Order: sequence, then C-alpha cells, then structure tokens
Amino acid sequence: MPLDTPASLKVRRAGVDCELSLADIYHVCLWSRVANRVLYPLAAFKITDEKSFYESVKQIEWDHHLSVDGTLAVDFFCQSSCITHSQYGAQLSKDAVVDQFREKHGKRPGVDRVAPDIRINVYLFKNRARIALDMAGSSLHRRNYRKLGAEAPLKENLAACILLQARWPDVAKRGAPLFDPMCGSGTLLIEAAMMAANYAPGLNRDYYGFLSWRQHDEQIWQSVRQQAEQEKLSGLTNLPAITGFDIDPKAVEAARTNIAAAGLESVITVRQADFFADDHAVSKGPGLVAVNPPYGERLEDEKTIGVFYSKLGRALRRKTPNWDLALFTGNPSLFHRTGLPRQVLMECRNGDIDCKLIKSNMPPLATAANENLSELKKPVAADNPPEKTDTGNVWQRAELSGIKIDIEPFRLRLKKNIRAINGWLKSASVTNYRIYDADLPDFAFALDVYQSANGPIASMQEYRAPSHIDPVLAQSRLDAAAPVVCELLQCNPANLAIKRRQKQRGESQYQRVEKTNQYHQVTEGNCRLLVNLHDYLDTGLFLDHRKIRQWIAKEARNQRFLNLYCYTAAATVHAAVGGAKSSVSVDLSSGYLEWARNNYLLNNIDFNQHQLVKADCNEWVKQQGKEQQEFDIIFLDPPTFSNSTSMQHDWDVQKNHESMIDDCMAILSDTGTLVFSNNYRRFKLAQKISEKYRVDERSRWSIQRDFARNPRIHQCWFIRK
Repeated sequence: MPLDTPASLKVRRAGVDCELSLADIYHVCLWSRVANRVLYPLAAFKITDEKSFYESVKQIEWDHHLSVDGTLAVDFFCQSSCITHSQYGAQLSKDAVVDQFREKHGKRPGVDRVAPDIRINVYLFKNRARIALDMAGSSLHRRNYRKLGAEAPLKENLAACILLQARWPDVAKRGAPLFDPMCGSGTLLIEAAMMAANYAPGLNRDYYGFLSWRQHDEQIWQSVRQQAEQEKLSGLTNLPAITGFDIDPKAVEAARTNIAAAGLESVITVRQADFFADDHAVSKGPGLVAVNPPYGERLEDEKTIGVFYSKLGRALRRKTPNWDLALFTGNPSLFHRTGLPRQVLMECRNGDIDCKLIKSNMPPLATAANENLSELKKPVAADNPPEKTDTGNVWQRAELSGIKIDIEPFRLRLKKNIRAINGWLKSASVTNYRIYDADLPDFAFALDVYQSANGPIASMQEYRAPSHIDPVLAQSRLDAAAPVVCELLQCNPANLAIKRRQKQRGESQYQRVEKTNQYHQVTEGNCRLLVNLHDYLDTGLFLDHRKIRQWIAKEARNQRFLNLYCYTAAATVHAAVGGAKSSVSVDLSSGYLEWARNNYLLNNIDFNQHQLVKADCNEWVKQQGKEQQEFDIIFLDPPTFSNSTSMQHDWDVQKNHESMIDDCMAILSDTGTLVFSNNYRRFKLAQKISEKYRVDERSRWSIQRDFARNPRIHQCWFIRK
C-alpha cells in the first residue's frame, strides 16, 4: 500500500531524508521495494581524532535504544577522515557504547553480528560523523524467499526497480501478461507478482532491526503488518499471467523453490524450455517481456554472446509481436544485435558491472512474420554498385530483402533538404554537394550529388549502423532508399553508387573496392575534375574542402603552391587554373597520382610548371628544408593513420603533426600560409604550435552549408610565421 509522500522529503544523492511517524517507519520497512536500508538518525558531529570520535559516540543515550542484556552490531563506513580503517572504526564505536553501559550499570551488552537487537550505522566522511540505527537490521533486498540461487542472480530490489521503470504496475492493471524468457531463479517473476498483487515485499522477513529496539511499539507494528496481509490476500485473487522459461533445469528448480517460498506457486508458471525453439509458445499478449540475459563479461565470450543477442531479437519479434521489452544488460553495446529500436530507461551498477535498462517495442505481427532472418536472401553488399545495364536493379534489391521498410520519413526528409538547399546552390554556384547526411538515424548514410555532362550522378555512402539498429535492417533501409534517391534527384540508377563507408586504417585507405574504371567529368568553379563513384571508398573529390579550394584558387595567383598528401590533386588544379606561378603535389600512391595527371590534362596544366611527385611526404618535406626550397602556400591534409610499407615510419596525425608542421614552416616563405586540415574527430592541435606561430582556427569558416549537420567533418587552421 503506498505511503503518502511526506512534506519534508528531500532527495539526496544516495537516498532521501524525511520525517516519519513510527507507523510510517514500519510501513517503509515492510513495503519499500527498492530501498536497501532505513536509517533512524541519532547524532551528527565533527571529530578531530579517534578520541573525540569515541567521546562523541559515548555521549549518546544508548540505554534509550538498547537494554543492558541486549546485543548490538556496528556497520562503519569511512572516507577522507582521520579514522581510515572501517573495522577499527566499528570496534571503537562498539567500545564507546559498551563502556557507557559498564559505567552506568556495571555490565555491558553483547555482540551479535547476524541478528542484533540494534544495528548501529556509522558514516564518517571528511571527519563529519553521522550515527543512526538501521531500522531494517539488514538490507531490505532480502525478502526471505530466495532459497536457491542461479548463476549471476539479480538482487530483489534491483529486479523491482527494473519493473517499476518498465511501468509494469500499469501493465498489470490492464490485465496484460508478463513473460521472462530466461528467468533464472525467478526473481523478476516473483517481484512482478508481488507488485501486481500489492503484496508487501517484506512480509516474509522474520527479522527487522526494530523488533528488539527499546522504543518499538508491537501494537502499531502488528496493525501495519495485518493490513499488509489483507492487501496480499485480496490482491492474489485476480492476477495477469506471469510466465517464465529457462533452458537450465537447475535454474527452473531454483525458480520453483523460490516461488513456493513466496507463496506464489498458484500465480506464476515456470517451464523448462528453450525460448529460441519454435515449439514453445508464450502467453497471449501483448504484454511486457522482462529479461536479464547473460552479460557476456561473466557468462560468455563476446562472439558467442553476440550471436545469442541476434537469436534473441529474432525470437522476440517472432513470438512476442506488439509486446513491450524491458531488457537489463551489462553489455548494452550488444543490444543492436537484436535489431530492435531502443530507449535507455536507467543506468546503474550491478556489482562491479555497469548496466543499462533498455526499453523496446516489438514490431507487429505482420512485420514480424516477414523477419525470419535466417531464411532471408542477404541484401547485396553496400560496396557493390548496381549494374550499369540494369536500370531496375536498385528497386529489385529493395524488394528481395523481404523486410518491409517505412520509407516515407526518408522521402519527406530528402524532399525538404532539396527545397532548402536549392537557393544556396544557385547563389553560390555549387554543382557538387552533400544533400543528406544521416539526418534520420534509421537511414544512416551520406548522399552526395555531382553534376556531369550526362545528368546528375550520386553516391550513397553508408555509415556503420548505430548501435541500436540491426545491420541487416540498416542494409535493407539503404536499398529501400535507393529508388527514392533516383526518383527525387532524377538520377539514372546506373549513375547511383551504393558503398559501405567504414573507418580505414593505414594503407587500406588506398585500396580499391571495385574495378569499373568508370570516371565522370564534373566541374567545380573554373576547374574540370574526374570522379569515380564505384572503385574507391572516396570519389576523388572531397566536397567538404570546397571552400578551402576556392580560397586557394583566389590566393594562389603568382604564388608557389605545395600540396602534400595531394590525393587526386584537386586543390592543385584550382591553384594552377587560378594562376599559380608553380606547384608541387606529393603523394605516395601511384594510382592517385595518375588520377591527378588526368585532372591536369583535362585543364591543360603545364607539367613543367606543376610537378607531380611520388614520395613519402614526411621525408620529402625534410629534404626540401635541407635544400632551402620555399613555397608561398602549403596545403597539408594528411590521413589520420598510415602504415604503408613504402614509408620509412608509420604516420599518426595526433602524434606526428607537430614535427610535420615545423618541417612545413621551415620551407614556407615569410609571408606565406600553411593550410592544415585533417578529419580526425578527436584531434587536438599541439599547444606549442600556437606558441611558435600565428594560428588562425578556420574550421567553421571552411565548412559550408551542405555540411552544416556535421561540423566535425574536418578541422582547419591557417598557420603563418
């Protein structure tokens, strides 16, 4: 039965403070489903040393609480204080109490650590002590029904907290069932039945700390207890179905034993069953699935537990359509393997494991019936573009997956983006741009558009699916989005590339993913450039660097330009077309230098004035310093990592950028500018750079409207002497 909230209640970090009557104290001890302890404060004081602590404890009138023939125990907690050992502090507290009795009565109480007449709670923090009586006498999670345990059991009050957060009492009032597919020793089932029946969780306890307390009122206690008994009897008469499965016969035995100890064997059903097997049906729903699956850290290796979570998601969609799910886990990163949406309701520690309570909803039966994923044809890999000769291929792929996708939110968002950006594209004369960048979490990809002589071409680059989204569903959503992209952009499916975009390390950034050798000519400002949508992870033109290239084109007239890690040398093309006196573009990749050469040919760039150099940029710059070469503009856009066998040393932009910048500044003219950028999201520019040079942070300036959703796409600085 709920207790009226006291007007004096104050929420603290580890509990609440409030003023209660004696009947209310009994009520809280009997009815609280989530509390550990109920503390009755006796004194608070500041100490300077062990002696002052002893004397202050001794001043409390202990015979108001304990008879001389009684027993006591002390729980002592200390931190940042002159008493540093809890066992010694407990001994000192006990000595102060019994010495007072000995001086007053000539005899002293005894010690009982299991079921004392009073349990004293001492909390000492920064030499401030709080002395209280533990009215429950032991943690209230002990309901006295757990006779047998299973592996990694939940504490009873944590199980109750999970159910309260999942709003099980409201579900139970509607008569909807509860199901635990991995019930273990039955804690969630028992706590759920107690809640639904208005069954006080402390009714089965045979010990409370107040029972032998000298101010205990047995008449009031019996009245509170009898009222709880009546609530239980009436509450057990009409309960919703509460069912549990477990594959382990020992766990089933433990659950049934504990359920019987709680007197709930007539209202809870437990079966030895494999939830993943098709021949085991669950209660008619919908209702609430509450489950505490294996965490992985303790019970399984990560690979095995990952497969387990995938199977769990499939079984839940198949067997409990339209049900709500409350899943408590110590490995929330694996929840995405279920393929279900998620909302985190609670974060806490269970023992030494950080855990989360995740709420989800199973899809309705019509959708769930189509999600027997083991029988689906796998969607075409995102790295494989549609065949150029098959204009209907992207539509067919969307249909082959068998998963029904609600594509309308994506359609509406893409339409909105197109309307919003059209005016800016015209005014800024931008022809190649990003139109969509994972605006909707369910459709996690970037969409880039290029204008070619044959009409618009587009690249859909899929990001890793967010942790709460099943990768298979993400692939299906990507495939379903493809025809919408073609329709709204008026793009021929043969000119749409779909690629999985993953974080690359080292040399893999230069690897091909296809071999179509299909290049498209696009324009940017006064330059003509080649892009390849299919063969590489990137297209040959970093759209987020557009404004930097525009600045280079404007500032490079009659200047000596250096492009390090030049990639396809698009920035150098802008410099050369803009009238640069000379340029050098350096890269270690023969393939990208050949691409750069073709870009030069498209723009009639003189190879004598504008050199392409295959070299390790680090070593090349050091050598130029020795030869006292000078440049007026240097563009340095290095990779985050590289461990190419052609390099003398591995490259890490965070570790190595300071020395690289120093080497660049050594060959920069006195009035020149080093444009330094990178796309490592956690990058921090070394403090010494700002101490040695004039540094102008230009990241916000360099990112234009089409990348506004992703302001960390790159970072950029202008560095001068």
